[in-house]
Formats: sequence, structure tokens, C-alpha cells
Amino acid sequence: PPTTPPTTPPTTPPAGCAAAAYTAGTVYNAGQTVSHKGHTWKAKWWTQNEEPGTTGDWGVWQDLGAC
Repeated sequence: PPTTPPTTPPTTPPAGCAAAAYTAGTVYNAGQTVSHKGHTWKAKWWTQNEEPGTTGDWGVWQDLGAC
């Protein structure tokens, strides 16, 4: 089936962050990293539209610290 592009355009990573910036609507798989609000985050499992830092300690994103 056709896919719909994300409604939020990709943003550039914060200065000093090596991981690509988090983009709402993108599918992330376990182990993928993103940068968001000055931190690097790692997906613990498949996710889509769950913003890093909003799911709590038991959520999908693991905070790897400031970048």
C-alpha cells in the first residue's frame, strides 16, 4: 500500500550530536539512535510517533545522555 510521508520535516541534529535528529512519523527499530533536545536516545524496540523523553523510564527510548 502507498505510504504517507512524515508530516513533520526532518530537523538537523543539535550541535555536537552525531545521531540523526528524531522525526515524528518515522519508524525506528530496536537499537537505532536519534538526537532530540540535546540528548542521544536509543530505541529499545520498534516505535513510531513516540517522542523521546516523553515515555518515562519504562518507555521505548533509553536516554544515552547529553550530546
